[in-house]
Amino acid sequence: MKILNKLSVLAALLGLITMAACSDDKDKDPSKSDQELIGSGIAWKFGSATAGVVPIDGMIPECFKDNTITFNYNQSGNTGVVDAGASKCDESEPQSGNFVWTYNESTKVLSVDTDLLDIPGATGDIKVVSVSADNLVLTQDVALSGIGTQAITLTLRH
Repeated sequence: MKILNKLSVLAALLGLITMAACSDDKDKDPSKSDQELIGSGIAWKFGSATAGVVPIDGMIPECFKDNTITFNYNQSGNTGVVDAGASKCDESEPQSGNFVWTYNESTKVLSVDTDLLDIPGATGDIKVVSVSADNLVLTQDVALSGIGTQAITLTLRH
């Protein structure tokens, strides 16, 4: 009889655990759009850079690698902040600056209204290759001296 009581208690606990583990789909957050993921309000930081398939992390000055870019999504207007980080490339430049940004879901084009994000030699649109909660992968054509124009892919991370 003691074994039957233990099995009954075990079955009841298992039932409670199973019911607690189940959740309704209506309790889940709806999937976020690319724009909402980009504009999470969490600072993006340098992850890696490639020209074609060749890693070019070593060509990027260290003073840029600690910069942060924060995109803030708001249906009435998207704003952001670029911060130079602990090591500034030019001490006369401001530590941070504000910008306004837009993102076109259909063309995957990210636009900013400032030169704070400009890359020397960059031309054309900044395209979003992919975005997730942890990674933002961007590409843009950049004219590199001695090499010519290359598609540079930049991966930013939270």
